[in-house]
Amino acid sequence: MERLIMFQIPAYVYVLFCVLVYLGAKRCFPRSMRPERTLVFPLAFLALGATSLHRLFPDARFAAQALALILIVLGAAIGWLHASRWRLLFAQTSDGLKVTLPGDPTLLVTLLLSFFIKFAQHYALAVHASWATSTAFEFLSFAAWGALAGMPLGRSANVLARAAQAKQSAAASPSLE
Repeated sequence: MERLIMFQIPAYVYVLFCVLVYLGAKRCFPRSMRPERTLVFPLAFLALGATSLHRLFPDARFAAQALALILIVLGAAIGWLHASRWRLLFAQTSDGLKVTLPGDPTLLVTLLLSFFIKFAQHYALAVHASWATSTAFEFLSFAAWGALAGMPLGRSANVLARAAQAKQSAAASPSLE
């Protein structure tokens, strides 16, 4: 069979898509949380992406893995710069330091791009597309994952660094809030 027909796509893929849209849309609005919690998504994204790529490309070339690492660093730098423009509000509560993050649609874009890239990868492999076994496909897959995984990591690192500065400022001048 040459083509994968849409009704052969498992139902959980549609559910996953809806969950990702919901999570991404929810992040378009301001929210308060502990600064450390901003690391949950980037670390999960890194771990799940690395595991998925390992399953798709068990004999991946070292150069593809190195490219992914380079793009994680580059994506993190871009994410850091993006988050540096955010106006963050820090508040000391009984639970500890809280940060109010602005609404930002970039997570929605990141989630949707990741979903469609993974969908295209799995589709290409399922229909045995000739280009799915090419070196370029492997390199593009690792590059896309690296860039998309690095950006949330950089934004989170920026928020954590600014939270540490806010803690130091609060400790240095306890009368200011």
